[in-house]
Amino acid sequence: MSKTEHQPSKGYGARHTFTILSFIGYFHLYALRFNISIAIVAMVNQTANHQNQNATQKISECPDPGINKTTKYSDQAAYDWDEATQGLILSSFFYGYALTQIPGGFLADKFGGKRLFGYGILITAVLSLLTPLAAEAGTWAVVVVRIMMGLAEGVTIPAISSMQGKWLPRLERAFLSNIANAGAHFGNVICLPVAGYLSYSNVLGGWPSGFYIFGGVAILWFFFWHFLIYETPAEHTRISKDERDYIQRTTGVRYHKSYPTPWKAILKSPAMWAITLTAFLQTWGIYVTHTTLPRYMHNIQKFDIAQDGLLMAIPNLANVLIGLVGGWLADILRRKHIFSTNVVRKLFSSVGLLSAALCLPFITLAGCDHLVVVTLIVVSFGMLGFSGSGFWVNMFDIGFNFSGVAMGLVNFASNVAGVISPYFVGVLTNNNETMNQWMIVFYVSMGFYVAGTVVFLVFGQGTEAEWNRLPDEHREINVQSPETTNTECSC
Repeated sequence: MSKTEHQPSKGYGARHTFTILSFIGYFHLYALRFNISIAIVAMVNQTANHQNQNATQKISECPDPGINKTTKYSDQAAYDWDEATQGLILSSFFYGYALTQIPGGFLADKFGGKRLFGYGILITAVLSLLTPLAAEAGTWAVVVVRIMMGLAEGVTIPAISSMQGKWLPRLERAFLSNIANAGAHFGNVICLPVAGYLSYSNVLGGWPSGFYIFGGVAILWFFFWHFLIYETPAEHTRISKDERDYIQRTTGVRYHKSYPTPWKAILKSPAMWAITLTAFLQTWGIYVTHTTLPRYMHNIQKFDIAQDGLLMAIPNLANVLIGLVGGWLADILRRKHIFSTNVVRKLFSSVGLLSAALCLPFITLAGCDHLVVVTLIVVSFGMLGFSGSGFWVNMFDIGFNFSGVAMGLVNFASNVAGVISPYFVGVLTNNNETMNQWMIVFYVSMGFYVAGTVVFLVFGQGTEAEWNRLPDEHREINVQSPETTNTECSC
C-alpha cells in the first residue's frame, strides 16, 4: 500500500464542519442542562430557607469577600426550597438522562445519529423555554420538566459518538473529538456567568431570562445542523472525493449499515467495563462541581450569584484549553510512536484524575482564603481535561463500529452519578450546611477519582476489541489495527 494512500486530506473539509457544529451542539447541551445550577440560587428565598436552621447550623462560615448583590434579586426569589429539595431538582434531569443512554446508542448505531442528536437538542430547548412556567406551577412540575429534558438529551451523546466513529480519522481522533467535546465545557464558560448576570438583572424577569435565551439560541442551531450535516461521508453531497476516501480508509466505515450488536461480548469485555466504571467515578466529581459547587461558593464562601457564575466559568475554560492541548499531544505521541495507544490512554487518564484528586481535600482546608479556594477548584477541574484523551476516547479505539452503543453504556453509568451526587450533597447538607459537611463531599469525590485511576490502569486496553470486528464481507480489505495504521502513517 503506497504512502499516498495514507496521506491525510489537506485543508478545511466536511469533517471540520461536522466537528464545529458538534462543538456548538455540545455547547447547547450543557448550557441548557446547567443553567439551573446558577439560576436556582436566585429562585430560592434564601432568607426564609436559612430561618429553618438553628444557631449551631447557621451558614456563616466565611466573611463576604465583596459587595453582595443578593438584594438585587431577593424580590424574585419566590421558592422556599430547602437543600434536599434543591438537590432533588438538580438531580431530576439525570433520572431521564440515564434512562435513554443505552436506547440512544442502539438507535444511533441502527438508524443513524444525526436526527437523534438534532431533535434531542431541539426538544430540550423547547422544554427550557417552559421551565419558568413549570416553576410557577410547583416543585413537581419543575421536576417533571427536568426529567423530560433528561430523556431528550439522553440520546444525544450516544448519537454523536456513533457519528464520530464514522467521521473522525484514527490519527485525528483525539484532537477532533476533543474539539467537539470542548463545546460542553465551553457551554458552561459562557452560560454560567451570563446566567449569573441575568439572575439579578431586569432582563425578561431576571432568572427566567436564562432559560429563554439559551433555549431560543439552541433552536436556531438546529436548522444549521439539519441542513448542513450528513450521517456519513458516503452520504455527503458536497464532500471532496479525497476527503471521503481518506475518512473511509482510516475509520473502516464505508457505508452506514446496520449490524447485529454483540451485546454479550460487549458486556463481558473487561476493557469496556474499565471505561464504564472509570466514567462513573470521574463523573461523580464533575457533577458535584457543576450542580452543587455554586451553593458552596454562595452559602459558605459568600460569593454572590454573578461571582458564582464567573467562578464556575474559569475551571470550565481551563478544562477546555487543557483538553485541546491534551488531544493534540496524545495524537502526536501516537503518530510518532513515542507511546502505544494503550500507554497514552492510561497516562492521560491518570494525570487528569490524580491531579484533580490531589486538589480536592485542600478546598476546605484552605478555609476562607478565597484566592486559594478558587485556584484549587480551577486546577482540579481543569486537569480533568486530560481525561478526554484518555478513557473517554478509548471506546473509539476498542469499538469504533459500535461507538454509539458503547457511549450509551458508558454515559448511562456516568450519569447514574448525576442522579445520586446532587441529592447526596443535598441530604448531607440539609439544614446543616457547614464547611465540615462539605469536607465530606470533597473527600468522597477524591476517593472516586483515585479509584477510577486504578480501575483503568488495571483493566484498560488500547487495541481493537474482538467484538468490534465485523464479518469479512463487510470489512474493508485495507483496514488495519490502530497500531498498524500508526506505523504506516508516520509520513
